[in-house]
Amino acid sequence: MSDSSDASTNRKRRVIHWDPDHGRANGAKPWTLLRIVGWTLGGTLGLLILAGLVIRGVRLVVGDQFLRPTAAVQTVDETDPGQVFVSESKASLARENVAKALAEIRRLPQDHQSQLNQLILIEKSFLDGELLLEGRNYRAAYAHFTTLGREIDAFSENVKLKQSTQKAYDEVLARMRELDRARPLAALEFETAFASAGAGREFYLNGSFATAKKQFDDAFAALDRAEQALKDFVDENMRTALEAVAAGDKPRALASFQAALEKDPANEIALQGLKRAEVADRVRALILQGEAYEQKKEHALAAESYGKAFELDAFSAVSQQGKARNERLKKETELNSALAEATTHRDAAQWDKAIAAYERALKVDPKDEKVKKALAETKETAHREAVKTALGKALAYENKYEWEQARGAYAQTIELDANHVEAKDGYFRTGKMIRTLMQYNKLVDIAEAHAQRAEFQAGIRSFNEAMEIKPAYLAMTDRVSQLRNVLNLQSKPVDVTFQSDGNCWVSISNFRMLGKITSQTVKMLPGNYEIVSRRKGYQDVLLVLQVRNGSTPPVVSVACTLRANR
Repeated sequence: MSDSSDASTNRKRRVIHWDPDHGRANGAKPWTLLRIVGWTLGGTLGLLILAGLVIRGVRLVVGDQFLRPTAAVQTVDETDPGQVFVSESKASLARENVAKALAEIRRLPQDHQSQLNQLILIEKSFLDGELLLEGRNYRAAYAHFTTLGREIDAFSENVKLKQSTQKAYDEVLARMRELDRARPLAALEFETAFASAGAGREFYLNGSFATAKKQFDDAFAALDRAEQALKDFVDENMRTALEAVAAGDKPRALASFQAALEKDPANEIALQGLKRAEVADRVRALILQGEAYEQKKEHALAAESYGKAFELDAFSAVSQQGKARNERLKKETELNSALAEATTHRDAAQWDKAIAAYERALKVDPKDEKVKKALAETKETAHREAVKTALGKALAYENKYEWEQARGAYAQTIELDANHVEAKDGYFRTGKMIRTLMQYNKLVDIAEAHAQRAEFQAGIRSFNEAMEIKPAYLAMTDRVSQLRNVLNLQSKPVDVTFQSDGNCWVSISNFRMLGKITSQTVKMLPGNYEIVSRRKGYQDVLLVLQVRNGSTPPVVSVACTLRANR
């Protein structure tokens, strides 16, 4: 600002040089070009050395991946708390996962020296990672624990491989012992299995578990071939034995079953086969007998023969099938026979026989829906025809005035069809007619009895009642005609003359008092009468008088002539 003022006023300016060292010793060296270059090169070299030392130290702490071009290093802003927290949390999480995995593999058996050495290295590496985490070098710790996690996974797989290899070795030995009976049948395969098992054992002891596993697999393959040879031998003998059983060759069957059991003692089929072989000849004879009956279509006998064979040998498929087949054919034959018989009877309207035949068919096959339907239809038709027949019989009897038979036929119709209107009407109609005829006959009998007792008037009344209810169709029998003639004849009065002495009282019992008469003629209907004569002081006189038409009119004399005893 003072300089500006001087310039504006055009005053003279005085320059003052500030040099605190001015006046010091004049021995100081001046800065030449060579000196400047020397100091520059020396400083650069010193900086390079210092940088190398720093980088070396960082690598010792962080690891060899520091400043490598292939490593992807994430730049973290140390002033950003969020980024620092993320790095720390990732590293802590990685450490926690590794700790859990390490705890798991510690529980795994490490009975092999190579695995034990590897576990020691893993434990040491885990401690190194914890040092990085404590030193807040989170990126290096995260990378370290991630790599260690992969190593632990590989170690775990290796332990599992070792265990499976050990198991495979044990199984190979057990299987070789189990298949020892196949050695004579597959000697080469057994030698191969022994060689592969031995080589696998060596690889296992050296820690080459994958190679050992492959050798054991080769041993298994050889033993599989040996087992197949054993199986083929047993199968061949079993096939021969079963063919011998089917042919009834007992000695050959026994020999083949025994050969199979020598190589396979637990073979259930062979053990059962020995029992089958003992009866093979008898079973074969029964089967041949059954086949002969079957050819003759005598299925019942064939089923019986096959059944006996099956009882001896419950595993004989031929016997079982033959029995089942002939029982089925027997049923079919019986069924077809019953159906044919039913059809014949049905066509002839012999319903009872047709129903019986259908019922026999159902006993043969209770589930045959067609037979059930045919039986139901036949029963329905039989019922309808039975109703029709019973009604026809009733009408026929009624037309012939055979009322008892007609009523019975109507009753039968009602039993078959309780709602049959015509049958009900006929039943009541015939019943009424039967009661009428009974009443008619009863009245005729009564009239006849009256006539026999000379009670002609009562007889005439009964006879007339009978004639009133007599059916128009009913003709009079000779007996009734004679009775009618007798009653007609005795229906007219007869002149009867009575004579007395004029001193006696004369009366006709239940008819008329004549009084004291000497002679009197009275018209009297035919019948039996009692004539009484009474006189005081004299004994009564009683006479029985029979009055009849067709004879000379009687003259009755009656008088009391005997004195009464005092």
